[in-house]
Amino acid sequence: MGNYFQAQNIVLFTSNRPFDRAENIKAVFDAYDGSKEFIPVSPWHKCPELTSRKYALRVTDEFIGLSPGKAIMIGHGISGGKTFGLDQPHPYHSQKNARLLNYVITTSEAMIPLVAKQSGVPEDIVLPLGMPRTDVYAGKRKGDGGTGLAKKRAYLYVPTFRTKEETPMPDLDWDLIDSQLRDDEVFIVKPHPVTKRILRKCAYEHIVEVSSGTPSTPYLYDCDVVITDYSSIMFDAYLLGKPVVLFEKVEGYTQTRGMYLEYPWQYSSRYATDEESLLSLLRAADGLGETERSCIKLTAGACDGHSSQRVCDLIRSMV
Repeated sequence: MGNYFQAQNIVLFTSNRPFDRAENIKAVFDAYDGSKEFIPVSPWHKCPELTSRKYALRVTDEFIGLSPGKAIMIGHGISGGKTFGLDQPHPYHSQKNARLLNYVITTSEAMIPLVAKQSGVPEDIVLPLGMPRTDVYAGKRKGDGGTGLAKKRAYLYVPTFRTKEETPMPDLDWDLIDSQLRDDEVFIVKPHPVTKRILRKCAYEHIVEVSSGTPSTPYLYDCDVVITDYSSIMFDAYLLGKPVVLFEKVEGYTQTRGMYLEYPWQYSSRYATDEESLLSLLRAADGLGETERSCIKLTAGACDGHSSQRVCDLIRSMV
């Protein structure tokens, strides 16, 4: 993006992700019609122009360092799943960063106390404006992702990443899964962006692993069911009307990461601990039940397709 604005009322958008992967920032950046600039920041100290130039406001999508001035933070994932921010076992956010924030955006009124706690800010500056990157979900149907999965019943496996201190990635019996899948079914494995490959071989008939750097959104559009452990992608699936099967090969390991609601029963009515029960639930899954509807209302009630506009209105009120 152009980095040559001289006006002091320019709004600076920053992220430690590239522009195309900074989905919240990109959504608001595209919707905002004032003077604006995007600068990827990874890490902050490698961008001296951010501390030497004047900006009316900074909008960031990560818990990254902020220089003094007005600032809005938008978390990249919908809150309510695994612990985050100051609640993480090894947080990379800090109270020093929190003191530099004017507002933190969350996805429902019910999440305000939780997000205030994990961000280290007062509840009155946490605003339930929704998740800007989810605005594009409105009206999306299977096939809109262009992945070529439209003619098959597709299962999207998206486990979250593990740190060195956490339980390793579950070791699935891929041979068993592949042998049990029909020709009209496909099992898509999508690692977290910071996770290495999951599969140990590539000669499967019905299982395909896509690159960890590939965006998940097209596969969310085109799959029939999402499989995850404790990733917040489950909430994105619900916004798209996709059922979710929660899967723990080693029962109870998700709790070691910490969850805000009762796992698994407040998140999904479908829960598997072995390959056989997983396949059975995948084939039977069809639409959202009361558990799933209650979960998405609680965690993402403000994700109604108009989040970017509400954030832009906030920005205009601050510039």
